[in-house]
Amino acid sequence: MDLLEIEKFFKAAGDGTRLKILQQLTEGPVCIQDLTPLVGLTQPAVSQHLKRLKEAGLVEGEKRGRWTFWSLNGRHPLQPCLIDLLSRVQATEPASPVHEVNSTKGRNGA
Repeated sequence: MDLLEIEKFFKAAGDGTRLKILQQLTEGPVCIQDLTPLVGLTQPAVSQHLKRLKEAGLVEGEKRGRWTFWSLNGRHPLQPCLIDLLSRVQATEPASPVHEVNSTKGRNGA
């Protein structure tokens, strides 16, 4: 890991909306439709934030039928640091409850 990768990490994670997304993803994979009400933005805006996080290697998407479920990329070398920081925030400010169980209702890939 070099300084450029660290800079990319902090630029991607250094946005309030993206931090909310990352915090929610510590609970498990969710689709974009469940993230939009959490951050209060349109689906295209959330999609742009996810794109930035993906480019930095912080998240990854998995296609399930027509839906993409987003999760933290556990292979990123700074991911343990990020999870530790977010867990400290969660201890005082829990994220809104959005769970994968809710995300799959009516989304069976048909």
